[in-house]
Amino acid sequence: MARNGKIARLPRDIREALNRRLQDGEPGGPLLAWLNALPSVTAVLAKDFEGCVLSKQNLCEWRAGGFAEWQARQEALAQARELTADAMELVAATEGRLTDHLATVLAARYAAALAGWNGEMNDDFRRKLRALRGLCQDIVELRRGDHSGTRLNIERERLERKREKTEAEVVAQFERWSKNPAVRDWICQAWITPEERARRIREIFGRPAESPDEAASTAP
Repeated sequence: MARNGKIARLPRDIREALNRRLQDGEPGGPLLAWLNALPSVTAVLAKDFEGCVLSKQNLCEWRAGGFAEWQARQEALAQARELTADAMELVAATEGRLTDHLATVLAARYAAALAGWNGEMNDDFRRKLRALRGLCQDIVELRRGDHSGTRLNIERERLERKREKTEAEVVAQFERWSKNPAVRDWICQAWITPEERARRIREIFGRPAESPDEAASTAP
């Protein structure tokens, strides 16, 4: 929810520092003195609130609103970090096949339920089956997601191999073309010989043309 109170209009880094000091239990008096002495806070108050300083009421409203929301976000972030760490540990422990292990556990539960079944379809056994079926559907959805991810990886690797193969085929085709005398002549039609290059350099620098004797002595 967007807020438009005095503290909500302060720069983000100041609100962050205020929230952390509130979380540490710092009293309101020192917090207000600290805030009202900051030049950036004074500038915001002068621009948007006619220079009225932050009051105890402003701080109380922030505690109940913006600060409470900040605490909820911090808790959600902490839980997300914990879940991420737990997921990484589970993936490492199951060698990336967590859902396969879950399916095995569920199959074992089915086996245990059937092993203790006396053949009568009573209410207790029906409840066990309903619970197992619900778990089975959840695991099927999880495994479907894993399989979709695996298919995407396989397709990505296939396309990469195809691209590499195509590039290699193009290079090989060019090498075959370059061995064709007609193709070589066409590629080299704009090139000049070493003699022509030397002649043009002499013309650029105003040097005299090379005599036949000099040409003979410098020829390979």
